[in-house]
Amino acid sequence: MLTDERHQLIRDRLAAEGRVLAGELASRFGVSEDTVRRDLREMAKAGQCRRVYGGAVAAAPFAAAPVSLRGGHAVEEKMRLARAAVTLLSSGQSLFIDGGTTNAAIASAIPRDLELTIATNSLGVASALSDHALVELIVLGGRFDRDLGTCVGADTLAAVAQLGADLFFLGSCGLDASRGVTAFDSAEAEVKRAMARNSAGIVIAVTNDKLATAAPYRVAGPEAIRHLVVEKTAPAAILADFEHQGAEIHFA
Repeated sequence: MLTDERHQLIRDRLAAEGRVLAGELASRFGVSEDTVRRDLREMAKAGQCRRVYGGAVAAAPFAAAPVSLRGGHAVEEKMRLARAAVTLLSSGQSLFIDGGTTNAAIASAIPRDLELTIATNSLGVASALSDHALVELIVLGGRFDRDLGTCVGADTLAAVAQLGADLFFLGSCGLDASRGVTAFDSAEAEVKRAMARNSAGIVIAVTNDKLATAAPYRVAGPEAIRHLVVEKTAPAAILADFEHQGAEIHFA
């Protein structure tokens, strides 16, 4: 089998299942695992996948785009996710909500009769909550990154360190049952990790295109996810892996 043929079959498997294992591919192709690992290295360099222990997962290229470009992507899906996510809320809770277009939709969907304390480093989330009379809004300052749409850096981390939350609505760039939650930007990942440490539970609302994908910077392990809000069409096999590690699945 030619190299290009193997690469195409690997791309097809990643598109269908989100991940591949080097050992299984070697058996299927009738080649050594070293050959498959070389294939995966070449594909990773081309941005077609991301290497993980034992194989590879699909890349999440659109999630790396500036937030201004992501706003028009999967709008209806994100609105449905948002409506499902806010059913997890009750009056009196304190929340962290970080950046991302799905999290901005969640902020907009929060019922007006809920009294909440919400801390965010996202200008989009803060804007969505600015006229919510019953929300005590805490804007976490710092260096504003226009591409991310969030504040990051030492000042943001210092502000997060002074707070605690019942739930953290974490905007994910990649989400995989083995690697957990990942991000494309190191400064963004650092703020996410700080919020996760200071929260009693993590909630992630995610469209199907981010499931079984990975970005370079690790935020939290899969076992840290308490609630996972997904589309009704999310692959059952992928969701089963998250359930096995303790996540409660909610369908939008």
